Amino acid sequence: MSQNTRKQHPLESIRKFCVACMGGSYLMVAQCPETACPLHGYRMGSVEEGVSRPPVRAVRRQCLACCCEDRERVRACSASPACKPPFEPCPLWRFRLGSRPEIFERRKRKARRTLLVLPGLTLDKNQENPAP
Repeated sequence: MSQNTRKQHPLESIRKFCVACMGGSYLMVAQCPETACPLHGYRMGSVEEGVSRPPVRAVRRQCLACCCEDRERVRACSASPACKPPFEPCPLWRFRLGSRPEIFERRKRKARRTLLVLPGLTLDKNQENPAP
């Protein structure tokens, strides 16, 4: 399987982001002084001692910081892998919602299945509710 089609682990994505942040220098990533960064404990591609938050939650915090703490802007982020030049895709984009995409989709499907429809109400927006 090629590098482009393989799904990246959150730690690999964080490592790529940190290397890009430091101008491509792996040495500078190792010496990064920015301890306030949510990704600092994961910058080497592994979890440092004393870090309790899962990597995807750290990505979520980084994305919120990037989008001025606006959750809607994080959800609508345009730095996807399909973005066009001169912009570059963000390695963290897949995990911006704070969970793995597979898990997020599974939760969405489960929520759709358990949707409760009350008598007299409809989910179809085109069909009007019957008058009582």
